[in-house]
Amino acid sequence: MPHKTTRLTVLIDAPTKEKLEILSEETDQTISQVIRKLIRDHLQQCEERLEVASRVRDSEES
Repeated sequence: MPHKTTRLTVLIDAPTKEKLEILSEETDQTISQVIRKLIRDHLQQCEERLEVASRVRDSEES
């Protein structure tokens, strides 16, 4: 079953929007698709760093 989506409004500067538009065109994706992937990738990287930091803390406490 697909996840429900929710709207998120973000303000960005004009040059950033232009870059997103170019990336969107070059990858044949909508700007929303590009941003969703960027957010997912960033969250995954943050989660991985947090897991590593947690393991380091755990090993230091042992």
